Amino acid sequence: MTLNEMPVFSPNEYFWKNHWDGVEPKWCAYARCVREAMAENGNFELHKTQSEDKVEFKNLIRGKKPA
Repeated sequence: MTLNEMPVFSPNEYFWKNHWDGVEPKWCAYARCVREAMAENGNFELHKTQSEDKVEFKNLIRGKKPA
């Protein structure tokens, strides 16, 4: 097993200027960039499926009606 410990990331003015479009919520920009950094560091493939889609799919296969 390989463990890659990444540094703590705190967004600063450079981050907001270069990685935030001003439209998406700031927490989304932060989460997106951290996710991309983790995927690159761990050599993982990113998928466009969002957590909300996964929850909705699980609910559908359990027979629950979508919201």
